[in-house]
Amino acid sequence: MRTLTPLTAVSAIDETTRTTLAAYWITSVEEFVATARSGNTGLGSGLAALARVLGRSEDDVRAMVMAALEVVPDASSFSVDVAMEPVGTGAIFDDLPEVDATSFSPPVGLPPEVPPLFTLPPPVSQGPRNTCVAFSIAAMVQILSKDPTDLSEQFIYWISKDRDRIPGDVGTNPLVAMRAVAELGVCREETWPYRPEPVDHQQPGHERPSDAAFREAKQRRIADVELLPARDVHQIKAALAAGRPVLIGLMIGEHWTNSGQVRRIGRVRRALPGEQRLGGHAMCALGYRDDLDAPGGGYFIVRNSWGSDWANENPDGPGHCYVPYQLIFEEGMAALIATGLIIERPATVPSALGTSPANDLAFILAEMQALRSRLDALIERVQMLIGSSPSVVAPAPTIITPAKLAEPPPVVGYQGPLILIADAQDAEELYPNGIDGRRGEPLLRIDTIRASELAQRSEDSKELQTLHKTRNDAEEKHFGVVADVDQEDLAQARWAVVVSATDDVSLIEALWPLIEHRAEQQGITLPPVAFRAGETCAEWAARYADLKQPWEQRAPVLIHRPGERVNGWLARHGTIAGPVKPSQGVPFYLLIAARPGPLTPDDRSFISFNFQYELDIFWGVGRLCFTDERGQHRYADYRMYAQRLVEYERRAARDFRLRREIVYFGTRHDLDKSTERSAVELVMPLAAWHEHGLPQKRGFARRLLLAGDATRSNLEQALRDGNQPPAIFFSATHGLGLPANDRELMMYQGALVTQDWSGFGGIKREHWFAAEDLPTNLSLEGMVALLFACYGAGCPQRDEFIFDPEKGRPLIAPFTFVAQLPQQMLLRGALGVVGHVERAWTYSFSLDGARGQTQSFEDVIGRLVSGKRLGSATDQFNIIQAARSLTLSEELENIKFGKQPEPHELATLWMARNDARNYMLLGDPAARLAVDCET
Repeated sequence: MRTLTPLTAVSAIDETTRTTLAAYWITSVEEFVATARSGNTGLGSGLAALARVLGRSEDDVRAMVMAALEVVPDASSFSVDVAMEPVGTGAIFDDLPEVDATSFSPPVGLPPEVPPLFTLPPPVSQGPRNTCVAFSIAAMVQILSKDPTDLSEQFIYWISKDRDRIPGDVGTNPLVAMRAVAELGVCREETWPYRPEPVDHQQPGHERPSDAAFREAKQRRIADVELLPARDVHQIKAALAAGRPVLIGLMIGEHWTNSGQVRRIGRVRRALPGEQRLGGHAMCALGYRDDLDAPGGGYFIVRNSWGSDWANENPDGPGHCYVPYQLIFEEGMAALIATGLIIERPATVPSALGTSPANDLAFILAEMQALRSRLDALIERVQMLIGSSPSVVAPAPTIITPAKLAEPPPVVGYQGPLILIADAQDAEELYPNGIDGRRGEPLLRIDTIRASELAQRSEDSKELQTLHKTRNDAEEKHFGVVADVDQEDLAQARWAVVVSATDDVSLIEALWPLIEHRAEQQGITLPPVAFRAGETCAEWAARYADLKQPWEQRAPVLIHRPGERVNGWLARHGTIAGPVKPSQGVPFYLLIAARPGPLTPDDRSFISFNFQYELDIFWGVGRLCFTDERGQHRYADYRMYAQRLVEYERRAARDFRLRREIVYFGTRHDLDKSTERSAVELVMPLAAWHEHGLPQKRGFARRLLLAGDATRSNLEQALRDGNQPPAIFFSATHGLGLPANDRELMMYQGALVTQDWSGFGGIKREHWFAAEDLPTNLSLEGMVALLFACYGAGCPQRDEFIFDPEKGRPLIAPFTFVAQLPQQMLLRGALGVVGHVERAWTYSFSLDGARGQTQSFEDVIGRLVSGKRLGSATDQFNIIQAARSLTLSEELENIKFGKQPEPHELATLWMARNDARNYMLLGDPAARLAVDCET
């Protein structure tokens, strides 16, 4: 369970304010900030609603929020939450009989806690259909039967709608639904699968279930239904203590979907003033805990039906929430229990096989069911022998009544993107304020003690440590290539494309216009070439790029073999890591054209991001990767980029005129520490430096789009003013981060969140700028983009900030990929895009208490406006990577030899190193701005 920061840590929040907030179960800094930043239909923002509750001005509450943010450490990442996709509710409480609470004897001797009655699989989402009642009943049946078999909510909803006669997909009456299940039962999910869409008001339950579904459903029925007083906390607790799950009903507010307090940890509360009511909602209560800090003295442990991405940080499991006693007492709308469960086994068995296909299948099914019955009996006997409680499901027709409480559920495994908080009370937290796109949770949250442990487990290999040390030593003497090579002269520095040995030769063929152009610039005489269908890159290179041939007589194409590490690859080409001497076999400028990771376990046609990171320490490296949503190469896009770049460079030598302007685009959202810092410590200092630095001296105008000016419309206008893009587009914004299973991950991961998002509530599609927002007729010819945002360049398959030797790295994407926005920028003529793989952190401009350190960005921009090639202009990031890696390696070495680790220092070194390593150039590293120089 995460450790929340109490409000007492904020001196600006007095006791009176804390008492008022406690009634809304807002007792921590995290919840207070999340509530202030949430949306509110009636009042405009959670901030305004809190002001109304507290009887204070919005400025007063804003000051409290800013003070609260100060207690959170200042290492921040840049991503933001997206408005939750529409989810259904669907409990109709009309005509429910009222139950007189006085007819029940007050329960006595209740335990202070009833853990969840049974461990169920993570909940799935009902989607936009109003089927919550069906999901609640299915969970109740699973708990009563102590059987996790997935049951058909589709079946339950159909039989309920068939009886309630309420038109449209608006939900159903819980009592009608439970009586339907008592009469007809419920079949398994695999027999009649649930469909979360469409919402069909003509056929709310969709089509009638099959006869086989009805026959099977009869084998699993509710024995009887009992109503409890909907607001009697004690009676509901008594039912749970007796082992009976309870269907509860509430009229829920919008904070269930737009406040991090609920979407992260699942602590629901009273609605604030101005909140929109979302409708009646049914859920399954499966336990409770008395807790004096919760409103009403405790809370119910409740299973929702909005999937495991909602409240996925809840200690009792993703998709579960805590409903305080007070909320039930004040607003409870329904409480129903099943008195037991009737389980039947089919008795009829066909006479023999072979009479008909249907009989054959029925015979096999009957044999399997008989085998299951024998296995159940064997399990019961073994359980008796070892003293364990027997199975509650007997092979003969049986009424199952709750008898005893289940064991608490096991700890839930990783769900990525991950939040990881150590339990140490005094741990200083490294808090990246970025928010996951769908769930409204941080993309990563980790305290210094845990980060320190991870750093010690994730030490660089000896090979990589040597690379960093060599680079660090070399930097003290000279830069990039050896002293007698001019890295701006391709004939001396040289250029080559690097491809995977097993990729199809269509990749080289698509890039051939650029390869021919670069060969001509290097003085290479290319032989006549041919491309054979079905041939691999390695087979083609054996004919036209054999390493035994002189450099001047072979195609500048180098092959990467599957699994090859940097040092081995360099050695095979006749050199070692160090200052680059191109004549020894490896050119200074290297364009990797490959996917960054495998699409399947057997896929070997890729060149990893790590290979690029390591090679980039000394060489000028860029990458081209044009892929579709399935990760497959789009060869036509490689050809388009190659042709546009060649055409641009030839025009630049004649009549191309650059729009000498740099656009600095930076959002600054209200109550958002991440963008506040990037605006104040990165964008504003860069814009100020521009006025007296190299850009101004070289005649480049400045356009600053900050805070309220950093809108989507202004971004689009800045890219096309005068039908020509700016020379450089620099942005510092949140980058969109979506869960690994999100269907829009490939399209939107890393999209730029603009100032159109107010900072309150969830972010919607119109609030971010993605690849599809670039008009097809937009020309970005000759532009370089620098995107400071999470996932701005790409996304790895597994989390790069978390490592556990037992569980490995959490999965955050189906496969490693390059983001779509930079891909589409390159296709529209951009020379290159510098961005970040994985999360971006403030360590890029702040470390060890020194804020606003923009020197590396100034160096990159200064080199670009001076006409340096992209691969050498961006080398400052590689210097920082090597320096931080070396410092971290030395610290870990000292710890091995007895130094007592200092968690904050070690964690900072580790995360700062990871941050520096993940910058990447997408595009040809030999390209450069047309600033009145030969190309």
